[in-house]
Amino acid sequence: MQKVILAIISLLLISGCSFLEKRGRNLQDHRVAKIGQDVLYESDIVRLMPEGVSSADSAAMVNRYINTWALGRLKLLKAEEQLSKAERDVTAEVEEFRSTLLGFRFEKRWVEERLDTMVTLDEARLYYEEHPSSSIFPYPLVKARVIRISPGSPYYETIKEAYTVTAEQDVAELREFCYSSAERYTDFGGGWVPLSQLAKELGTDIETCTREILPKRNCEMKFNGSNFFIFIEKKVDAGEVSPFEYNVTRIRETILGKRKQELLTKLEQDLLEDAHINGTLKIY
Repeated sequence: MQKVILAIISLLLISGCSFLEKRGRNLQDHRVAKIGQDVLYESDIVRLMPEGVSSADSAAMVNRYINTWALGRLKLLKAEEQLSKAERDVTAEVEEFRSTLLGFRFEKRWVEERLDTMVTLDEARLYYEEHPSSSIFPYPLVKARVIRISPGSPYYETIKEAYTVTAEQDVAELREFCYSSAERYTDFGGGWVPLSQLAKELGTDIETCTREILPKRNCEMKFNGSNFFIFIEKKVDAGEVSPFEYNVTRIRETILGKRKQELLTKLEQDLLEDAHINGTLKIY
């Protein structure tokens, strides 16, 4: 990667790239660009380049980065030249940003030290039952099984007869058989997924799935030259309360979010109360 960047830089940049920065830099760290006293070095670019990109893409990325770097410094120079002394004074804004940033870091550490991150299934289910409207989505959900197999496969008829099985042992045997005999097998981990995910697996659109697959529940269809067996074990229509299992992760995040907010509210109340008591805060 470093050789690629060096080659790109030699084509894109000024001939003075052989000059070296004498202070605080490795002697092999070449200059790439300079505006005023600001210098952009080869190492500044190399460390930002992702692995595996082509030479052409690398050249474009390097060029964009140099232009972005240069524009930032050029705008700063113009600002220094054309803005009044009062307009250039950003002391208040910098102090406000510093205060906000430090306050945020303090809150983050304070909450992390006190937050109970354990959310039991019972707690999640209670929230689910008490807030059913939060589990309603504007799209259908399905528990589905998709098997891609050519009609010319010697295993076609066997899979055709078995792709709608529901008993746990039968499903396990079908899955194992398809892994070695079908072109592709997926049941989305046995979980609920949006209909859009099923459509993506089939290489089609939601409208086609809604119109041609959901009403049948199990069918054989062709999309983009591939043959599929599709089995919809369960479904939930758009606007209906979605299953608890589909919502567990979201509910846990919601509960943790509420706990964080409660901790922050308590922190603010305690800070104000302590400040009143010890005289740190005086209100005239």
